[in-house]
Amino acid sequence: MIKRSWKLIVILILVVAGLCACGGKKEVVLDIDELADALQSGISFEDQMNRVDLPVFYALYNLSEEEVGDAVMIGSTGATAEEIAVIQAASPEMVDKINTAVLERIEFQKSGFENYVPKELEKLSDPVIEIRGNYVILCVSNDDTKAQEIINEFITE
Repeated sequence: MIKRSWKLIVILILVVAGLCACGGKKEVVLDIDELADALQSGISFEDQMNRVDLPVFYALYNLSEEEVGDAVMIGSTGATAEEIAVIQAASPEMVDKINTAVLERIEFQKSGFENYVPKELEKLSDPVIEIRGNYVILCVSNDDTKAQEIINEFITE
């Protein structure tokens, strides 16, 4: 009877240890500068793309330094809707707020380009938006497949 109980305890410990190992999430590790640069150089953009200063990024996305851990934004001259934003949330609780800000930015761009350059609405109708860990990634381009490939190459989970 004692041998059976001992075996049962060992089996239960192994099962619990296995469940803990499977259930643990690995943290996403991402160099936002490298990813943004890779998206910029790996995709054929129609417009000239340049980095945007952080204060301008905060204003365009209606976010604050308290919500964002770090960010890189690469934007067009304004002649197109092309844009890259790689944003690290300051905390896991901020990811949804940042994603909402990205979606609001897309809607703002749609309303701006609707009468200005209507063909840009095609890019804005289904941009690449990825949430991975504490990161929200946006890429508005003509090559969503390539953008997705580049993002997948850079993210380790």
